[in-house]
Amino acid sequence: MGIGYSLFCKKCGYSRNLFAGCGMMYNEVLRKLTEEAKRGDHGERLRELFEQYPNGCIDAMNNIYYCPDCRTVECDSRLDFYRPKDASREAEDDIFAPDMDEFVLVEAHGHLCPKCGRLMNEVMRLTENEPVSCPVCGSVMESGRMLMWD
Repeated sequence: MGIGYSLFCKKCGYSRNLFAGCGMMYNEVLRKLTEEAKRGDHGERLRELFEQYPNGCIDAMNNIYYCPDCRTVECDSRLDFYRPKDASREAEDDIFAPDMDEFVLVEAHGHLCPKCGRLMNEVMRLTENEPVSCPVCGSVMESGRMLMWD
C-alpha cells in the first residue's frame, strides 16, 4: 500500500509531492535495498549488521522524513534492521516476504538530513497533527492526500 501527499505553502507558493509506501513493488524494492546494504551502500553499520546476521532483513518501506532544524522534507526507505528470533534459522527464502512476527528489531536506522546533516524525524502522516514548515519561508504548509495505491 502506498499514499501520496501534496504539500503547498500559501505564503510563498512552494509545493512538493511526497510518496510513502511501496505498494506491490515492496519485494523488488526490498531485494534491491538488501543487496545495496550488504555492499555498504547505505552505510557501514548496515553492512556490519548483515555480516553479523546474514539472514537478517531490513524494512524497505518508503517513509517521509522532516528535519526540524532546516525544514527539509524527504522520502527515503526506513532501513531498520531485524534479526530472526530463531538463531538457527538458515533459509533465506522468506527474507523477501518476511513474516515480521519471526524477527526482532536490532537497530532503528537514523536518517540524517541531506542538507544540514542533523537527525530527521519520521512523519507518519502529513496532517494537521504533524505540521511541516515550508523549507523556503517557514510557514506551516497545507497537506492533502493526492492518491493511494496498492
